[in-house]
Amino acid sequence: MDSLDPVPAGERGIDVPAILQGSRIPIGGYSTEVGGEPIRITVGRHCVDDDGTFVPEAGNIMIRFGVVDIAMRPCTAVRVVRLAAPVNLGPVYVYVPEAETTWSRYLVTAFFSGSGSMLEAPPNFDWRKYTNVFREFSVYRADGAQDQLTSVYRSMNRSFYHSHMDGRGRYWKLHVTPPPENSGLGEAFDATLGALSRRSAIRSNLRPIALEWLHGGIVKFTFQQIRTQRCFYLKLEIPSVSQMRFGRFFLPGDMVLIREPGQFAAGLVSMLHEWSAASRSLFGTECECVQGLV
Repeated sequence: MDSLDPVPAGERGIDVPAILQGSRIPIGGYSTEVGGEPIRITVGRHCVDDDGTFVPEAGNIMIRFGVVDIAMRPCTAVRVVRLAAPVNLGPVYVYVPEAETTWSRYLVTAFFSGSGSMLEAPPNFDWRKYTNVFREFSVYRADGAQDQLTSVYRSMNRSFYHSHMDGRGRYWKLHVTPPPENSGLGEAFDATLGALSRRSAIRSNLRPIALEWLHGGIVKFTFQQIRTQRCFYLKLEIPSVSQMRFGRFFLPGDMVLIREPGQFAAGLVSMLHEWSAASRSLFGTECECVQGLV
């Protein structure tokens, strides 16, 4: 614990207002104690404008506290955070697999507007995006002097989860030309549409514009670079039900067999995200931005 910054003494504790303004966060986190036992608190700052319907829409930040190293109940983890940081003027939220058991790792979150005031999480917030701690989990809101826990979300038990499956986050409206009903491509097309239309699915500066079936298993994905207003398209192949059933489809450059639509959509978004690190156009072809679609 010697390598960690101690939680600052005084009423304010961890300087959340400074963190909201972009100040340095200790990489290892902060150290504190509960009942004489050492606890580590890590802190993360995330822009969440695209992850739920906030009012106002822009400038919203989630501060995520990781509380680790000793077993405790969820309400204790919430109290640890409230004692360590100035997050007492609004609700906080805690991720847990089961509310009535003890764990040694918790995520506690608080939301702030651009002005620094605490916010409630919107009903459609994408909780899954910010945890890889538990495969199945619930999120509880902590309120009141005793931090009573109220359930606000239960994760879906899906091998390949996408936020559109339970309406989480914000979405772009795309121009759509679906494949023929008898093509066997409908399930993969719908999963792809849902995954790509999620705001910030690939990058926050890319806006999807259209997903159009062309022929066979080929679809055209058109998108815009928001900052430059330039448009590009990619031609992508999507799998049919038959190809997925009999293991005859791979993503480009991948050796994993595609067996279900959600798996394909997850792999596609991951692949495009990787491409975006090397090419702002995703190695696509520049095209005219059609009036009325952007």
